[in-house]
Amino acid sequence: MKKILFISTALLASLTACEDYNDQFNLGSQISDVKKGVAIKLAAADYATVANNATNKEIALSKDPEKGTYVAALEAIGKNRYFADKTEAEWFLPAFITEKYPQADAGSRFSVSYNMYKAPSTYLADFKNLKEYTLSNADYKKVWAETATATYLSPSTMKKLPEVLAGAMSNPAEGDMVAVNYAYSEFEPSAGGGSVVPMVYQKVTSFDGEGGNYVIAAKADDGNYYPFGKLDKESYNYGYMNPSPITVGENGVIANADGAEQVVTLGKTDNGFTLLNGWSQYIYMSGTFNSFNVTSSVPTEGGEWTLSENGDGTFALKNVEKNKTVKLTYVNEKYSFGAYLDYFSDPMNKETDKFAIKDVKLPEGSTYVWSIDKKYACHKASAFVGEKNLTSESYLVSSEIDLSKATAPVLNFNLAINHLGENNLATDFFTVRVSSSYTGDVASAAWTDLTYDASNVGNSWSFTDQSIDLSQFKGQKIVISYGYKSTDKCAPTVELKNTLVKEKDAKYWDVCLFKEVPENEVAAAMMRMTRASGAYANTAALYVYTNGTWAEYAKEDVNVLVADPKLYAEIGTDYVSKPSIIFPVYLAQKFPYAVKGEQVAVVYKKTADSNPIVEEYTLNGTWAASTNYSTRTTIFEKAADGTYTAQAGVYLDEALTGGNDGGFTVQDIALTGVSYVWKNDASYGWKASAFMNNTNNETESWLLTPAIDLSEAMTPQLSFEEAHKFLNGNPLSEYMMVKVSTDYIDDVESCTWETVEVDETQWSDGQSWDFYKVGPYSLSAYVGQVIRIAFVYKSTSSAAPTWEIKNVLVNEAE
Repeated sequence: MKKILFISTALLASLTACEDYNDQFNLGSQISDVKKGVAIKLAAADYATVANNATNKEIALSKDPEKGTYVAALEAIGKNRYFADKTEAEWFLPAFITEKYPQADAGSRFSVSYNMYKAPSTYLADFKNLKEYTLSNADYKKVWAETATATYLSPSTMKKLPEVLAGAMSNPAEGDMVAVNYAYSEFEPSAGGGSVVPMVYQKVTSFDGEGGNYVIAAKADDGNYYPFGKLDKESYNYGYMNPSPITVGENGVIANADGAEQVVTLGKTDNGFTLLNGWSQYIYMSGTFNSFNVTSSVPTEGGEWTLSENGDGTFALKNVEKNKTVKLTYVNEKYSFGAYLDYFSDPMNKETDKFAIKDVKLPEGSTYVWSIDKKYACHKASAFVGEKNLTSESYLVSSEIDLSKATAPVLNFNLAINHLGENNLATDFFTVRVSSSYTGDVASAAWTDLTYDASNVGNSWSFTDQSIDLSQFKGQKIVISYGYKSTDKCAPTVELKNTLVKEKDAKYWDVCLFKEVPENEVAAAMMRMTRASGAYANTAALYVYTNGTWAEYAKEDVNVLVADPKLYAEIGTDYVSKPSIIFPVYLAQKFPYAVKGEQVAVVYKKTADSNPIVEEYTLNGTWAASTNYSTRTTIFEKAADGTYTAQAGVYLDEALTGGNDGGFTVQDIALTGVSYVWKNDASYGWKASAFMNNTNNETESWLLTPAIDLSEAMTPQLSFEEAHKFLNGNPLSEYMMVKVSTDYIDDVESCTWETVEVDETQWSDGQSWDFYKVGPYSLSAYVGQVIRIAFVYKSTSSAAPTWEIKNVLVNEAE
């Protein structure tokens, strides 16, 4: 695997090379007498500094004192973190430079890279008045009429979707859009809605919220399913349930003969559902008992229940009034259902309200430490970013856990830690703590550290079972904190799942749901495993109202992805609150063969009660939201009177001497026998060599310029000065190359490069350390674009030449 390493100038200066390396450079005279240049790349906070600069405020006010147009524009720079046009940059950056470098001499040059507004893709203007609609059971009845009883669309009925929307969407205007959720299957149901179709019971992993007939059963550790709903005898009116196992066949189907006897009908109420069993008895709870009561009439109290997904295919069936959850347990040598107070349970495989992330210090250049790993169904923490260990501190804090009635509570969870290294302690990087005084601020709460088993974690992806006694906290209301810390020396990866607070040695199993469906719809039911209002939707599409009718939105060369119900079901909410985490993974799954630069318009709901929005994502190594700005660079020169002037027609002008690295960066593709190739030298600019310990080492290393903005160029050209020696008769073109890219982001191997055809007669003869000016080489092919130039150094066992580069200039041809 090739190694990509970003090296800062400061780091290079700190490295100590063997004498062989420096012996190849003429360290005598030849110090160029040029004005010192400085490369500045504006950070996010710098835009606020520009906007708040007193001089800039005076400039903005002077340009339009009556309307304040430019005052507002200056404020927008600080808020948006980009300039609206190049004129703004030329007005407001000089004051920023003056404030940053007040002692700069006349003639000093500053190359400033900054964000410039970029208009969004034109097709995004199509997305207006976005709404959402989910087909209901009534819609499916209209679609199928008397021909079938299906609650989904099939290939033969998809053409009726515009008709459904025409009846559902009132007073549409030209261009209105709707994201449509619907159930779909390739399966065509049998014709003839009047025929009697046997009912079976299909296991589902989501709940539609509409009630109906279900078999409710829990799977015990003996592998059998035990049905919930009936006491031991029909004549009993209270007690625990001690059922015999029920047969669950292929594809999670319970046959009619078995399931019909165990049906529980869910009836909608204000706060949940009533439960009516096959003996026409309503199930309720009374007093403080963990057992059940039954009655033939609707209970006045203790008879409302809720169902919520646990994320692992099971459901929490909870009594609303008693706040107790139905559990199957093993007691007195038999499996039995009761309803018990929940302490805390979360599989941690998706976003829920049971854990909140509290960041104290984020790793530089990253917006998070904790994330959801869908592949391994867990919470994951890491501060290894851009191939670097970064300093961070972040906590995963649980919601409140009530142990007021606990007797011997324990905390169980699964833990894996990797990349800890040999001499580090897990407890220095991962902690488990408890607080009874937490109010939302990690720093102000009092915490008790808990001891976990760190003996088998540190350098493996294997999950370990952790169990911690919480008896010291019984009678209290607490929160649990999982803490992650990292340093610039070590940033391990922590994975967590299946947090459970329960009574010691207790065995409980949550229930599963088996929905009543026609036997001939079992194949389709397998498709309908996701959340939706009404029927089980599993598909989403975008429709637009045009020329008086609804039609699926389609435009050539435009990719559109509507977040479908399956995605929402996986993350456990009806909206996507953290798109920057969810969509890169989702898009990688949906577009596995996308190429760099490809864009997708994603339609999704960002809040539960809002209409959908659209956001464009671009593939640049990974999927990320498209930015509304691009990088621009302007060179400013200080005049004798202290003012700065933007250099028209000069796009890059870096001497690279005197301690100025020009903002150039290094990417090492292959290093053998050396720890670096390129080094910035105060006298000779950037220089490269792979000769170490009297050996020519095989390497490949790229020296990259900052972004060069040719958006307003006419006839740009490149020139530079170079010197080289020790080619040992090998072809120059195989060891020293100049390349140009228009799509570089952060990896030289994942973008396209064109080689500049150089005139080797202009270059050094390789026999002396004299610098030769080479070029100019035309860059007219890149007019209107932002480019990067790379100086590519390669070495072999035959030759590890020394190459020196300085005075790199990109300007307009005269």
